[in-house]
Amino acid sequence: MVARKGRRIRTDISLSRQAKDFMAEILFTQRFYSAIAVLLIVFETVVTFTIIRRVSYTEIDWKAYMQEVAGVISGERNYTKLQGATGPLVYPAGFVWIFGLLWQVTDRGKDIRLAQYVFLGIYVATQALVLLMYKRARIPPVLVGLLVMSRRLHSIYVLRLFNDCVATAFAHMAIFAMCNRRSIQWSGLLLSAGIAVKMNVILMLPGAAFLWWRAGGWRLALTQAAVVVGSQVAVAVPFLLTYPVEYVTRAFDLGRQFDFKWTVNWRFVGAPVFYSSQWALALVATHAVLLAMLGLILWPKLSGSTAWSILKSGCSTRRRRTPTILSTDEVLSVMFSANFVGIVCARSLHYQFYAWYFHTLPFLLHVSRLTLPLQLSVWVAIEYAWNIYPSTTFSSALLAVAHTTLLAAIMWAMAPQKPKRKAQ
Repeated sequence: MVARKGRRIRTDISLSRQAKDFMAEILFTQRFYSAIAVLLIVFETVVTFTIIRRVSYTEIDWKAYMQEVAGVISGERNYTKLQGATGPLVYPAGFVWIFGLLWQVTDRGKDIRLAQYVFLGIYVATQALVLLMYKRARIPPVLVGLLVMSRRLHSIYVLRLFNDCVATAFAHMAIFAMCNRRSIQWSGLLLSAGIAVKMNVILMLPGAAFLWWRAGGWRLALTQAAVVVGSQVAVAVPFLLTYPVEYVTRAFDLGRQFDFKWTVNWRFVGAPVFYSSQWALALVATHAVLLAMLGLILWPKLSGSTAWSILKSGCSTRRRRTPTILSTDEVLSVMFSANFVGIVCARSLHYQFYAWYFHTLPFLLHVSRLTLPLQLSVWVAIEYAWNIYPSTTFSSALLAVAHTTLLAAIMWAMAPQKPKRKAQ
């Protein structure tokens, strides 16, 4: 009887251990990643479709978008005369043509439900692309699952219809192109498409420039820079030929003043500091210093090189037959960190800006080397702050702490580590 009871206990312990091992395999290994990714996409499609059907749409910028592009469709080319309900048109020409197409498809913007379904497609396609990149980067499913858990992101895409969603999709397509040697030459065009919809994609340009130089030296970097500039000119030809100054100053207004009442990230510093030029200069200087640290010290370390060796190799006059292969880990580390330092140092973050970096968080958390409980805590803090409306002193301070913690952990993880001295 005692022996039988002992065998039963051992069997229970064995089954419990097997269950734990199986769960660990699901959450932390790549064995079931593809199946999990498919389930997540199906889940997202169903959930987001249900949100569209059951949650009321909230009008914020869609009508203004439609009014702005309607002006262009009616023949106006002067950006200073293109207005919407929320103010003047301040987006580059790519926005005009893409949302002009949506104006046509959605019966001059009146068919909101159809527009929501279009944004559902953009949302699911972006998620699928990110999941594919994360498979290559071997991100554990326990972190990948965070992609479907944001209340705010669903709202940004299908209940608000912000143009940030379209710009983000192009940005991730550009990053995916960089992960493949045969398609890297398309990355500049895709990145430029994102910039042409909304200027925030410029935050990724320093990282892109570094990768182009490392992959193909000065030839690839110069070619892609020409593609970016050339495509910006091409999409804006109707405006540049008629009212060039008005277009450039409105579409690429780097000095635009944001309203304190909408800020998510700097509420805790107070309005006087928020509006001060000293604060703006401090943020710009911090951004520049962080980018210099990344480009000169941390990014080269990802490939076991130095900034000097990468610069010297890229200056070679010898023509490369094919670009250097860049690992997915390196591409994502460089592009996502370039974008993230821009987020951390942004003069102001409005609610729709969450789409700029939400999809990058699982990767950034993974490479930070924080413990899993800390990783999840940082994510919860960020998600919490973005879901408080209007933002408060506490929520904005919490977001700043979470951002700073994550950025410090990422840069520390990238930093060259001194070898440990052997004990005598």
